[in-house]
Amino acid sequence: MNLLIVEDEKEILNGIMAGVCWEDIGIDTVCQATSLEKALQQFDLTRIDIVLCDIELPDGSGLDFLEWVKEKQPSTVSMIMTCHEEFDYAKRAVSLGCKDFIVKPIIYGQLEEKLLGVCREIAESQEKDRYQAFGREWMKQISGEQESPLSTVNKKELIGQVKSYITAHLKEDLRMEQMAKRFCISADYLSKLFKREEGIGIGDYIVEERMFLAGELMKAGGASVSRIAYECGYDNYSYFTKVFKKRYGMTPREFMQKEARAENGNLSD
Repeated sequence: MNLLIVEDEKEILNGIMAGVCWEDIGIDTVCQATSLEKALQQFDLTRIDIVLCDIELPDGSGLDFLEWVKEKQPSTVSMIMTCHEEFDYAKRAVSLGCKDFIVKPIIYGQLEEKLLGVCREIAESQEKDRYQAFGREWMKQISGEQESPLSTVNKKELIGQVKSYITAHLKEDLRMEQMAKRFCISADYLSKLFKREEGIGIGDYIVEERMFLAGELMKAGGASVSRIAYECGYDNYSYFTKVFKKRYGMTPREFMQKEARAENGNLSD
């Protein structure tokens, strides 16, 4: 993520730079501008994901600048800084799609929290855009080249993307329809393609991944069975125990006791 701070008062600018832990919130580059002219120049030099802009600047209004940003760089997220709390300022900021309205003097912890939320939203949006773009491109390929080598490669890439998505979202309710929609294909086609490419149904694959995760978490220790069940996407403890026993041949508690005995044996050795 790249952030641009537009603020003409050096003391405030330096305070923000020192008061926020940029690495913790996922911002790689922080650009600075003390005027609207310099702010516009920054957009020519690099991609700006977030703008943190003062309203009152020496060569114009920050709100006018954000209007330009909204028109020319619609993907950039805007945040306003000001000493004013008047309703008119807030109203115009909202109309310009401004994400937040930060009143000076700035509390750096609050600013950091707001920026973290914005970074997460941008990352989620970018991830969704990538999946959808991949799905659209993949559909173009298979519609014209069903059995070509390129089509085969794209199928493997798609399944790889689906598997990566499943691994990253095991805690969530992974429904076939939702995943298919995310990748811009039909649920029926995704089901058949996954089974053909992987030799296992997508539902069974999800269970295998969840059970592997459950086993690893139990080996690591430090968490209750109910917490591990929740982290693996199971709200129903009894059902989790049933599935786990089918996979490992023992209940979760028996598995944890076995691991504990093995660990104690290693320590005694």
